[in-house]
Amino acid sequence: MKSCVLLVVAFFTASVVLGQSALSLTIDPPASKVLWTATKMTGDHTGGVPVKSGAIDLSDTDLKSARITMDMTGITCLDVEDAGTNAKFVAHLKGADFFDVEKNTEASFTTTAVEKITDAAPGKPNYRVTGDLTIKGITQPNTFDCLFWMDGRTARAAANFTFDRAKYDIKYRSGTFFPEIGDKAISDTVSLTFDVSAK
Repeated sequence: MKSCVLLVVAFFTASVVLGQSALSLTIDPPASKVLWTATKMTGDHTGGVPVKSGAIDLSDTDLKSARITMDMTGITCLDVEDAGTNAKFVAHLKGADFFDVEKNTEASFTTTAVEKITDAAPGKPNYRVTGDLTIKGITQPNTFDCLFWMDGRTARAAANFTFDRAKYDIKYRSGTFFPEIGDKAISDTVSLTFDVSAK
């Protein structure tokens, strides 16, 4: 009986220790943001995509994995000031020429590998992240460097990376699909900047 009690106590203690070292924090959508930038010969456009949900997983204070879901129905443009023009531009982004939001309401990123950059300078990216970026139901791998830190009990992650929209069947004025359009092409390279908070 005594050995059984000791076994239960040992199991409980091990569980507590494990719970302290492995932790999953929930992403706080209002405190998180994702920005996109697309370029063309005559300039660029920038906008946002609302963060819907996600989590950051830790081992002690080290980043181990993460996942984030974005609400494509809320995509915005931040640099077109005229309200009517802005509304038409955003409607075009939501349409079949671009993200076909009616059929694809969400986009997501899920890590598949996380490597700590041990010699990273303070304030510089300290993790190399590989993961699956899913847009329009199409999943492609992406690798980039990420700055991760703890702000009290809140986990923060920030990075900038690019993706090739042609790989997600976004064909509108793409030089990959229509090389003859010349300087009317919109770059296939889209930049994403994110700053997410989890607690």
